[in-house]
Amino acid sequence: MASFFTFLVTATTIITASSLIPTMATNQYKVGDAEGWRLPDRNNPNMYEDWASKITFHVGDSIVFVYKNDSVIGVDKRGYYHCNESTSRGTLFKDGNTVVILDKPGYYYFVSGYLEHCKEGQRLMVEVVAEQSPATSAISGPSPGPLPSAAASRGDASRHALVCISAVLMMPWCFKYLSN
Repeated sequence: MASFFTFLVTATTIITASSLIPTMATNQYKVGDAEGWRLPDRNNPNMYEDWASKITFHVGDSIVFVYKNDSVIGVDKRGYYHCNESTSRGTLFKDGNTVVILDKPGYYYFVSGYLEHCKEGQRLMVEVVAEQSPATSAISGPSPGPLPSAAASRGDASRHALVCISAVLMMPWCFKYLSN
């Protein structure tokens, strides 16, 4: 009986602890898909804008720049719009396979290290949104939208309390089951 009780407490702890861990998006996207990171064709200078507009990037996702004989550098908004690497946010990468983890919400800006390429459209802006836990509801319909952080915390606390209460309410049944 003691071992089953230990199992029940351990299982309850695991369920409660796992519900505390936020889910993170872990999608990896190759910039430009099959085309990779390259100078756009003259008839499609907005290829990276078009590519990024089809994807919702979340915190925890990553983007991969695959290229040959080129480079990539993270810049700020001004550097993106003016193709000016003097406003860089990071290192100039020339390794041909650069992975960038999108670790916070907001806008990320990238340009080719060859500023003439940037002026011809080889630049990328992505918007990263905060990861939200999926809402579960028995009633279908439109989502009410994100909760303020205080309300979300109360919701998490309520869910955790429900798990704990359920475990406590199950204990008499378990003891009765074990005594038979």
